[in-house]
Amino acid sequence: MADLDLAEAPGVIFLDHPAGCRVHRVGLVEPHGVGANWTAVGGRTNGRPRLSTSPEKDLGFPYASDGYGPLATEVNARMQQFSWTRYLVSRGEYATWVDSGRPSPRHSTWAGYLRWAADQMDFSLVRGLVCGLEIVGGRWEVTGEAGVAGDEARLYLDQLMISGPGPHDGLLSGDATRSVEEFWRLGLDTEVAEPSVAVVGGGETAATIVEYLMHQHAGPTTVISPQPVVYSRGEGYFENALYSSPERWRELSEKDRRDVIARTDRGVFSPRAIESITTDARVEHRQGTVVSLARVDGQTELVLSNPGRPDRVPRFDVVIDATGARPDWFLDLFGTVARKAVYRAVGDTTDGVRALERRIGEDLALDGISPRLLLPTLAGYEQGPGFANLSSLGLLSDRVLGSTHRGKADAAAPRRGASVPGPAGRAGRREMAAFDGLDHAAASAAMLRGGEV
Repeated sequence: MADLDLAEAPGVIFLDHPAGCRVHRVGLVEPHGVGANWTAVGGRTNGRPRLSTSPEKDLGFPYASDGYGPLATEVNARMQQFSWTRYLVSRGEYATWVDSGRPSPRHSTWAGYLRWAADQMDFSLVRGLVCGLEIVGGRWEVTGEAGVAGDEARLYLDQLMISGPGPHDGLLSGDATRSVEEFWRLGLDTEVAEPSVAVVGGGETAATIVEYLMHQHAGPTTVISPQPVVYSRGEGYFENALYSSPERWRELSEKDRRDVIARTDRGVFSPRAIESITTDARVEHRQGTVVSLARVDGQTELVLSNPGRPDRVPRFDVVIDATGARPDWFLDLFGTVARKAVYRAVGDTTDGVRALERRIGEDLALDGISPRLLLPTLAGYEQGPGFANLSSLGLLSDRVLGSTHRGKADAAAPRRGASVPGPAGRAGRREMAAFDGLDHAAASAAMLRGGEV
């Protein structure tokens, strides 16, 4: 077993500024490398579908850092080195992209952008699959399987960010359904000439699959979700402004916040997907929650429940489960000490995910737990809807890495190269790692251009 400490990782570079601004040392734990979940190897796409959000909402968006005092302007300028447009310019493709109407890039292209940005950063990439998380001696112990042989390794750090989407299996996983990963790897995998296909789920994962099916098979496709219709994501100015500038967010009531999230993020298709799908008569929608399913006579039989109405029992040749993993899936990896720390932080409640959501602080960490546990994918309800997706990655990195500068940005900074008192009496170097990391981790790692704590 190998033990890794980010304190021994290669050094990061300093911001060339007289004040000598410093930020955390960041590591990324991911089995396939940066941006893998936007490629076929990640099992969530084959790389060909198009991004459902504007690529201009890139790693630095909205370029409005304000937690660094007099350095804020320079931080914004430095973050532009990792922008989508800078990536296109570096490849000589910017004019072509503009002239063709600024189209959404394919998933594989977005992965290329993330890798390009990562290549310009100085951070530690640990290739491995995380299989355990525990608190040991006041630090996070991350246990993973690394290398081709799957050797066990441990990583020790002061802060942990969970940034990935979780397991491939959705809520209906089993022999009667096909997971998202199985679909992208195997396709429909049936001998039926024009199979009837059901896609269970009302979010963007389901939309991507339905769009792909429209071009790849001639049979009927049915979208199944609890909503009465397939809703289009709200993308007007007022909705978008809450993502980019969430200052007003906490003024809203709990009902209003959840209504906005439901209208703009959860269980909705992008306008582009809606426009594409509604032109095809082979695609229909059925309302209902799948309460049971089974293989019957070579097909999958679903029982769809709707309150106040009789159950419906349709059958399909292929059923694809696009419901997604539990939002708190990472708790399954926690050891006894870590699990108890989380329960102490949220209190004795049966409200599970919502209890966690209500305890996410301004720095996107779970309040009341030490060492620091960052949960941006659960921060939408309490801090603003853009933190849980691709809508404000620059603001996310400011919250995560700029929190140590808030309230003291105007104080005299130590000279470059000097040590700063840190946790547990160690010379001021705070190690943070994200695992199963994608865009969230890349946004945070981009801030490494500022140096180290």
